[in-house]
Amino acid sequence: MSSKYVLVVSVGDQRREIPVGDKELVVGRGAEASLRVPDDYCSRIHGKFVQRDGDLYVEDVGGRNGIFVNGKQVLLDQKLRDGDEVRMGRSTFSVRQAMAAHVAADPSMSDTITRDIGPEGIQFQGPAAEMGFKLTKLIAISGMGILFKATDKTTGGNVAFKILRPDRATEANIARAVEEAKSLSRIRNKNIVKILTTGRLRNGESFLVMDFVEGYTATQLGKAGRLGIPEALKIASDTCAALHVVHERGMVHRDVKPSNLMVEEKTDRTVLIDFSLALTEPGGLAGAPAGTVVFCAPEQVQPSTPEEGMHPAVDLYGMGGTLFFMLTGQRPFSGGSTVEIQKKKMEGPWPRMHELHKYVHPGLDEVVWDCMKPTPADRPADANTVRKRIDEFRKIYPARSGGRRDIQWAPVRSRGRRGAG
Repeated sequence: MSSKYVLVVSVGDQRREIPVGDKELVVGRGAEASLRVPDDYCSRIHGKFVQRDGDLYVEDVGGRNGIFVNGKQVLLDQKLRDGDEVRMGRSTFSVRQAMAAHVAADPSMSDTITRDIGPEGIQFQGPAAEMGFKLTKLIAISGMGILFKATDKTTGGNVAFKILRPDRATEANIARAVEEAKSLSRIRNKNIVKILTTGRLRNGESFLVMDFVEGYTATQLGKAGRLGIPEALKIASDTCAALHVVHERGMVHRDVKPSNLMVEEKTDRTVLIDFSLALTEPGGLAGAPAGTVVFCAPEQVQPSTPEEGMHPAVDLYGMGGTLFFMLTGQRPFSGGSTVEIQKKKMEGPWPRMHELHKYVHPGLDEVVWDCMKPTPADRPADANTVRKRIDEFRKIYPARSGGRRDIQWAPVRSRGRRGAG
């Protein structure tokens, strides 16, 4: 059965168009729902839409506050017509016939598509197709965006398709992100993810299309015990080279961490990915703390001025924490709260890598903790300086022939590969 009806979903100032397919569409704010809405007035499972014999029905499954169609409460279920307004909590669902909404019938709610791109991706399938891309798999949902693997319909190749989360972006942020992404797209460096295009979907969302890198993150390699010291130092050196280019262009990544470093499976090249924070105003999208707490610089968590977390020194701090993780399999700091972690960053104690891993040269501790000095002015002058220091230690730990990774620690079951942009 094709999608005869489309729901135009409005939650606050967000608006989505969702085709209703063969499977029932369960609405709620919980993980069990196939259509999750950011509405605290909705139950975890509130209601559902289902097609029967070509007609669309809405059913109350016990959600608090009930379900209302055109202002009247639904007791069990009710047949819907084109133009009906359904309210659950503070969320509104406008019923439109597919042709009336100018949305082509498609199997967007099929089991295969739902499993691959998730309920979060269904709403973007049609708009992405209009831009020439078919979403095929949900890769990750981060604080700043939703990342999909997609097919470029023109070339037939795989790309990474990222949508900046609309609930985290102001209109000014979105406009600035698009312009800076265009600037970033002009950078051609093997260690920096290549941005292919950027723009807006018809529903207003900002998107980036990037090269799809097939491989593993430094997080995955580290947790799987697949990083020896030579490999960790090579990744760090390549990342510093990438950061040097980014900084020369007047940009700052602001979220350097192991999960944002990809190692391509076929070539072993390191690729710095996820420039979402680089493409936003000071303070991050919607004023959120910029960066991941464990790896970000102290001034990113508690900036004294809006611009303080926007200088290259924050990337050097992230590089230091990332190198610590790759060489030890552990994070440099831990704690039960941001406040506790922040206190350790400023006051210590600062763990020593050579005490955690007997093969790590004590001099590498100096590289890491110079990068992670609490005061930005005390950190190295630039990324190129850090790279040269790391390369000196690469002479002590030469790469092994045949790509063997002999020195391992904290081996755990390998996690699946991740493609990213």
